Amino acid sequence: MIKTFNSVPVKLSLRFMIMLTAAVLTLSVLFSLALRHNIRIQQHTDLRNSAEEIMQKIKIKSTSFSVPYFISYVVYNSDTNESIYSNDPFLPFLQDSNEKSRRYISKNFFIDGDLNILYYATTLKEKGTTYIIETALNMDTDSSSLLLKGLPETIALAVIPVLVLSFFASFIITRNTIKPVVKMTQTAKYIGSENLDKRLPVKHSEEKLDENDELALTFNDLFARLKTDFDREKNFTSDVSHELKTPVAVILGQSNLLRRWGKNDAVQLEKSLGIIIKEAHSMESIITNLLQLSRLESGRQKPVIEKLQLQELFKLLKEETHSYSPETTVSIQDNGNCTVYTDKELLHQVCTVIISNSIKFTESADKKAEIGIKFQKNKKRNTASIVITDNGPGFTEESLPHIFDRFYRGDSSHNRKAGGSGLGLSIAKTIMTALGGSISAKNIYSGKNSKKAITGAELKLTLPVSI
Repeated sequence: MIKTFNSVPVKLSLRFMIMLTAAVLTLSVLFSLALRHNIRIQQHTDLRNSAEEIMQKIKIKSTSFSVPYFISYVVYNSDTNESIYSNDPFLPFLQDSNEKSRRYISKNFFIDGDLNILYYATTLKEKGTTYIIETALNMDTDSSSLLLKGLPETIALAVIPVLVLSFFASFIITRNTIKPVVKMTQTAKYIGSENLDKRLPVKHSEEKLDENDELALTFNDLFARLKTDFDREKNFTSDVSHELKTPVAVILGQSNLLRRWGKNDAVQLEKSLGIIIKEAHSMESIITNLLQLSRLESGRQKPVIEKLQLQELFKLLKEETHSYSPETTVSIQDNGNCTVYTDKELLHQVCTVIISNSIKFTESADKKAEIGIKFQKNKKRNTASIVITDNGPGFTEESLPHIFDRFYRGDSSHNRKAGGSGLGLSIAKTIMTALGGSISAKNIYSGKNSKKAITGAELKLTLPVSI
């Protein structure tokens, strides 16, 4: 159960509100500073213009000053500090402010308070007399100053409802935005190994996909791959059980036969022991192959990469094939020397598996096996391919996509008449992947169109030429 303050909409809304608060406060401070600066410039301009107006009037000996009502002024003799002209008898005599407006505060200046003014003072020398012309603004009654003074409180009162509204607005938007994610989470809770075919909901069509739809499609693709892997492992477990169950049943049957009466019959004893040994070897082969697959796939068995001349490997394969199948014809196409960098022993194992399979299935079709071995270079991809062909029955269209699957023998009954465990080509594919190469298979045909007939099979091993 998600707590309220752990909810994503609440967290995002709080973060948005905090960021908005910081932004509003920053803008408010900048706005206040800019406004204060502009007001100070305007106040200075008003005070200076008023002082200049008084100065011009004094020069022409006029006592009618056109000064705004909100500006106080005083003109006094700097030598005697005698006031000559003034509209505010309480305005103190201050010295020249050097073309600047200055703040002047005098505590307890009045009975009921302080004097707080902004003043501008300039000096005028006229006919031997030095005048100080002083203009001032009462900061306690000036509207602009009062506006600046109350601005922070005004902004604070205006910002609070905006922040509250922004929180709820962002909360609603965020909650609606992540609603598809919540639905996906609820759906994913009920997806397990028994219903991996269930899919997360996708809101929009393919042309209008958004990020949530992409996430759902990604998870759906993951579930599909998990289901494929799960089904394959399930089938693999079933196949392993089937493959081991058969020899175990044979061994138990022959052992019971010997215990009942076979030990007194020398012929039956020898026959049963031969069957038991054969089935034990079959089980040993399955276990050995499974262990090799596990080591290769987990990376515990790493290839030993070395330089290898393919013609030398082909000659070795030809000699070994004649040693266990003298009637088999092995032809090597001489395309010159080709060097690859690979694990010689693992590549030899792959080639041996393919050739022995070809011989086995060709002879089961009552034919003498004819094996062809050649290599092809691809300079653009910097690879070399070993091509092994035979004259056997080839692959059916249904079995061709599955020949590299574990325990696959071309039918659902796992017929053991042809021998083997159905792991050879699967191991070959795993080895080629570990070597950084690939393996593929296809049929060889003769004739055209409807008269096409399968005359053999071709398996191609592709390897990098250089490291």
